[in-house]
Amino acid sequence: MLKINSRKLRTNLHDLGQAVNVITTGRWLFYCVIIGICAGIFATMFSYLLEIIQEFTIQHMAGITLAKPAGDSGISLLMFPEALIRAISFHQRWLIIVLPTFGGLISGLLVFTFAPEAEGHGTDAVIRAFHHNKGYIRPVVPFVKLIASVFTIGTGGSAGKEGPIAQIVAGIGSYMGTKLKMSVKERKIWLTAGIGAGIGTIFKAPIGGALFASEVIYSKDFESEGLVASIISSIVGYSIYASIDGWDPIFSFNTVKFTNPYELFWFILLALVVMVAGMIYTKVFYGTKELFDKIDIPPHVKPAIGGFVVGCIGYFFPAVLGSSYGYLQEALNGHLALTFMLALAGIKIIATSFTISSGGSGGVFAPSLVIGGLLGGVFGAGLQHIYPGMMGPEAYVLVGMAAFFAGAANVPVAATIMITEMCKSYGLLVPLIFASAIAYLGAQNWSIYIEQLENRLSSASVRDNFLSNVLERLKVRTAFLRIPNMPVINHRCKASEILDRFTEADAIILPVANDEDNIVGMISLYDVRALIRQDVGDVIIAADIMVPPKLLHLSDPFNVAFEYFRESGEPELPVLKPGSKNKFIGVLSEREFLLSYERSMTKNRT
Repeated sequence: MLKINSRKLRTNLHDLGQAVNVITTGRWLFYCVIIGICAGIFATMFSYLLEIIQEFTIQHMAGITLAKPAGDSGISLLMFPEALIRAISFHQRWLIIVLPTFGGLISGLLVFTFAPEAEGHGTDAVIRAFHHNKGYIRPVVPFVKLIASVFTIGTGGSAGKEGPIAQIVAGIGSYMGTKLKMSVKERKIWLTAGIGAGIGTIFKAPIGGALFASEVIYSKDFESEGLVASIISSIVGYSIYASIDGWDPIFSFNTVKFTNPYELFWFILLALVVMVAGMIYTKVFYGTKELFDKIDIPPHVKPAIGGFVVGCIGYFFPAVLGSSYGYLQEALNGHLALTFMLALAGIKIIATSFTISSGGSGGVFAPSLVIGGLLGGVFGAGLQHIYPGMMGPEAYVLVGMAAFFAGAANVPVAATIMITEMCKSYGLLVPLIFASAIAYLGAQNWSIYIEQLENRLSSASVRDNFLSNVLERLKVRTAFLRIPNMPVINHRCKASEILDRFTEADAIILPVANDEDNIVGMISLYDVRALIRQDVGDVIIAADIMVPPKLLHLSDPFNVAFEYFRESGEPELPVLKPGSKNKFIGVLSEREFLLSYERSMTKNRT
């Protein structure tokens, strides 16, 4: 009979509990699932409302039928009474000028009355909340963003669903963190998870959406802390949304595999083409915003003006209305003429700029894919005509989609994975990431998301969280350079004489005192040398060239030294003797500061 040693079992269970924090893991999993469920519900609601409004207005009122992608859910007004459908079926094309104007006005009234931060494409507002508002988004924002975006896009505005749904679900994550009194760090993680869940859900690209959330925060860095939460939330949301909407990807695409390395040259050329187009798109987009900012009228009226311009364009060129995903599908199927693709790509830039830069509510992701994909289709069609043996134009449509958005938004990895998931184009993964990386490298100084910061240390909140523990623990006494009899310069001392004082000490920064021996400044050796070379050493005195004093004590933590280095810009800082206000024991150099910090970080990692 099998015997169980209860004491040993309890010991093993205790050890397992120490190794795996079940409570923390369970809590995080629970929150991720909640955010995912919210993403699935709100993405479904958003998509269905948008399609119903779009069919109600554009198709039945204006009599314009827009092409749809293969993965469209097929929501129809047939679910409504036939008498209602007949009553709204005007089929008057001129209404397409009125409808986006009306949608813009409704959006403007909602946004600028209740939640001005819901203006525009949404993603920038979320990034701004992450960096500058401790991850806090007001609870009213998701609901205003939902309704405003439905009216903007549903009535024909040239915009996408990703920005709004990112702000909607990120707002839910932020609200959850605030309501449960979580730390700022955790609230920002749930905000990031909301971005990933919203985008991954509505585009049926859960992995790409999660990566987008971590990549879009910075232009040259990666927000890794929220990645795991984003993945879990995104997969949960995607599963709910696809169970209702269908499991087919957004776009259908015939399987194509990359087998010819010589085509890499053409992918490089395409990446450069769409990179330049992305820069033009960004320039036009923000140039239009500057134009609307200068117009002295109430802000809620501006989206109506943008909608009117889009309506006029749509009257003559209906393909520009809405997301235009259907025409991107036609390009993937090879059914569009080269001139039509080129025209739609150019006009889409203008229509999107007027829709969103005027204050309308919608995303820039969908227009970016359309513009890049159509340019890729033009490039591929021309190449196919010259070299018939190359891959078909549809492959270049996909590469153009990924490379354009990677360059315009600084998200090379996310763009690649999202396009792969949206089209199930795994055979083109290599050229997709190749072209995206090139476009990203060439366009790093441009971004459609102007709230992006360069890296983690560029964000004050992230930098503080990242450095605070180590910087508070390390003290100046662990890294300063002792200098016996360190001289103090009188503020009346001439520049030519100051140079002699530097020879008395092994330092490149010396304190300056007034006649009462109070320290009033610091002087750098480099500044003195520059004056001597200009032959003004007997004219300029210490008081003329000194900078405000930044004096350290042996007991000061490194975070004080860090701020002093940042504020002064000097490579060294004087260190006071214990208990003294005008006697010095040495200096702390920037080099020793960094070396001590790096040694501490290495020790922590090991």
